[in-house]
Amino acid sequence: MKKMIPCAICLALCGCGETRVIDLQNEREVSSMQNVMELEYRDWTDTAETMTKSMLESKAFTSHKNPVIAMGNIVNDTAQRFDTDILTKKIRTTLLKSGVAKIATNFSGEDTVSNVVRNVRGNDEYDQSTIAGKGNLIAPNMSLSGKMLQRNLKLQSGWFSSTDTRVEYYLQLTLTDLKTGLSIWEDEKPIIKEGDHASTW
Repeated sequence: MKKMIPCAICLALCGCGETRVIDLQNEREVSSMQNVMELEYRDWTDTAETMTKSMLESKAFTSHKNPVIAMGNIVNDTAQRFDTDILTKKIRTTLLKSGVAKIATNFSGEDTVSNVVRNVRGNDEYDQSTIAGKGNLIAPNMSLSGKMLQRNLKLQSGWFSSTDTRVEYYLQLTLTDLKTGLSIWEDEKPIIKEGDHASTW
């Protein structure tokens, strides 16, 4: 009997942990997701929507008949390790769907297939009529770059209360006219969280 008690405790503890798959198309399920101190899906989605809306509502794209954007560096200056493409991909997708601007992938190190294709010009193993000719690439006339910052602040409400942390994240983006080198749109989106287990350096 004594041997069965530890086993029962272990089984009970194991049963406490469970995995829940979130249906991202279900607003109720998304809103019921547990809050975390780190940046997560809802933060990326809301931030991308806010910044893209700000960009589209500005007059940034009226200076060019056919705006073509090269994605510059988005620096991650936070305590978390994540690929900033999580954010920029959402912004790029929204811009493309809007029909207002296009993205120059061949200037961002992504279009390696295009470069390989052009390297086989003159190679008689390939039908040259299927190879993209010279003078067809479209150069960007704008670039989008930015930075994600993090600031931690200690909070304490009383003598006997535990110390929590306020984490302030800031996404700063700049759209630059490559012809003039001038900024034609800038914005900043703060994401504020309070709790414990904050990411630190």
